[in-house]
Amino acid sequence: MSVSVLLPKRRRAWHARVAAALGALDGDAVVDLTESGAGAGAARLLRPLYDGSPDSAFLLGRLQRRECPYLEIVDENGETLAASYAAIEDKGDLARGAGQAFARVEALLLRALAGQSSPLPPRPARPPARYSRASALKAAARRFAGRLLAPFRGKGLRRGHWNIALRLEAGAPDLSQFEFDAWRPLPADPAVFYADPFVFEEADRSWLFAEACPYATGKGVIVCAPLTAGGEAGAFRTVIEQPWHLSYPFVFRAGGDIWLVPESAAKGGIELHRAAAFPDRWVLERRLFEDLRLVDATFFEHDGRLWLLAGRIGDNGGSSWDELYAWHAPGLDGSWQPHRLNPIKSDCRGARPGGRPLRREGRLFRPAQICERAYGEALVWFEIVTLTPDAFAEVEIATWRATGPGTSGPHNADLAGGIGAVDFRRDLA
Repeated sequence: MSVSVLLPKRRRAWHARVAAALGALDGDAVVDLTESGAGAGAARLLRPLYDGSPDSAFLLGRLQRRECPYLEIVDENGETLAASYAAIEDKGDLARGAGQAFARVEALLLRALAGQSSPLPPRPARPPARYSRASALKAAARRFAGRLLAPFRGKGLRRGHWNIALRLEAGAPDLSQFEFDAWRPLPADPAVFYADPFVFEEADRSWLFAEACPYATGKGVIVCAPLTAGGEAGAFRTVIEQPWHLSYPFVFRAGGDIWLVPESAAKGGIELHRAAAFPDRWVLERRLFEDLRLVDATFFEHDGRLWLLAGRIGDNGGSSWDELYAWHAPGLDGSWQPHRLNPIKSDCRGARPGGRPLRREGRLFRPAQICERAYGEALVWFEIVTLTPDAFAEVEIATWRATGPGTSGPHNADLAGGIGAVDFRRDLA
């Protein structure tokens, strides 16, 4: 028996896609997308809720306020089976935002039908927001005026320019404190932004790896610069370049070798580069997860396993900013197994990896990106209290937020060595 999908009279494109995907599944369930309660009385019923309401007008109202929606799938008893505090990447485009939200609803329905019990994100405390046509007209007028004024507003500014800041770490860093003024920014290059910093120590020297992205090409490459004992950075030089965009150069040791794993989601899969002559010459040894487009792949050892955490670009249009996936293996050459709860987190307030995990006095800490209001708005630190192939739990420790005119971030941090590195955004004159 196939899953029965009840559709509304006024259908959107995603309704047909969901009906085709769910209707091909075996099972005895009714999925009610009518928003009218037409499936009431079914023995097994699934229904999406938008900020607690089956009416998608509340989803549109939330998007209209440029806020992220809380999406969930409930059963016939009102019990939540799957949920996501979903990121919306373009908050100025209502249609695109709705498309991303509905793509996430589709994924949640598939998870609920499959019986996946991923952790549920905390529901944000806020009043309901219903769609208003009057507000939509006002927003359209503001967007039109903004387009007319855009050539004259902020003329001569490079808005949101990414750069890197360094700090000498005297002992174990205090994650509960973040004073951006205590960090020393590198000289800004208005033609190139630098982001995703990682610091690596080899042969009693420290090296800074980062993404460099020239505005002229829009294609990131991996660069490296030497660091002095006093935390001063030398000149960057390119160490890995591909025909596609690269970023997030996660560099680590495993199996007696030094490895660099840049994000290569534009190509797909994960590239494992081994240092043939550190830090300049790298050899592409193998690729993992060829069928997935993963972002910000982060490796670390825990309880006798090598773990990989990453975000994922979905096939149905959902955001890569708000879901965290995990895999584990005996070692880098081992057979990678997915976590039973994948995705282990679906929350724009701290899912996507934001740098190297830290281990302090037997405790494991994870930096993650906050993407609730915008991409790269701030960094949040979690302590991972449970991580096994079947369970995951973490608690929030602190938020790092840069303050100042035209400044945001950080969205990546590496504090594992004697020199700490973060990135940030700032408008350049």
